[in-house]
Amino acid sequence: MSSNIINLDHNIYAVDVYDQGVPGRTSCYFIVAGTVALIETGPSPGVDHLTAALKHLKIPPEQVKHIIVTHVHLDHAGGAGIMARKLPEAKVYVHPKGARHLIDPSRLIAGAKAVYGERFDDFFGEVLPVPEKRVHTPEDGVTLDLGDGRILTFIHAPGHARHHFVLHDPLSRGVFSGDALGVRFSALSELLGRDFILPSTPPSDFDPALSVETMKRVSEFGVENIYFTHFGKAAGAGAVISRNIELTGVFEAVGRRVLASGGRPGDIKEALWKLVMSKLEGYGIADREHPALRFLAFETELNAAGITHFLKKQYGPV
Repeated sequence: MSSNIINLDHNIYAVDVYDQGVPGRTSCYFIVAGTVALIETGPSPGVDHLTAALKHLKIPPEQVKHIIVTHVHLDHAGGAGIMARKLPEAKVYVHPKGARHLIDPSRLIAGAKAVYGERFDDFFGEVLPVPEKRVHTPEDGVTLDLGDGRILTFIHAPGHARHHFVLHDPLSRGVFSGDALGVRFSALSELLGRDFILPSTPPSDFDPALSVETMKRVSEFGVENIYFTHFGKAAGAGAVISRNIELTGVFEAVGRRVLASGGRPGDIKEALWKLVMSKLEGYGIADREHPALRFLAFETELNAAGITHFLKKQYGPV
């Protein structure tokens, strides 16, 4: 099997789409049943990896009936318009609050450019609209029957973003989590020999209370496996969720403490760095420039910005 296609059992195949041009950042998933579902498209520059995976798995494009994006952030859904063209039989499923951004992605593009600046073109490429007639907006608790006894449930999951849902898959005792249950750092996890997972708290919708509420709700389903978009599968879902609930509170408290002491947004980023590095030093990692920490630097920047944005909405300019 191709090195960027991983058979995860239960007819689930993870495809590394080389987000930002490197491995280990973004996983998309094919579920093969009576019909085939693609969960996440990743950004536009990575869609060729998905079409190559279909050929490798000998799946005809017309057999893919479902394209599902957990939310409309471009690292998850930027390639939806292109994949809709490549998979003409597929319906495109998105949270009701995100549908307009797939149909007309102009505001989404503008918002991402404000966050990513000159990195936008390299990261996200061309973002095409999805035809409105192809877009479907499942409500909370709606199920999708893929055939062969495979039924997925859409669970609305605000906190990371208002337009987020996750997918419960009882057959694998799993949940396809998008960013609602955090981010798994692949290279760092391999280096440590254990899953290294942190909350994802970016602007502009992050809400810690809603995030914790979502994580508690997902834990009630008794899932064992988490299929992260960033990145790959982790077992022991209960422990992962409990730890991320704790860390979400810690991240928010760090931001409040920094601002209460007269600090600025950049100080929140530095405080988060110190918090995470204090954990990694126990594994002998003391250098922030370590190659395995590349995406940690990226996520820490976004997390600090999201916490700042949340606190600004509550307390005014910071």
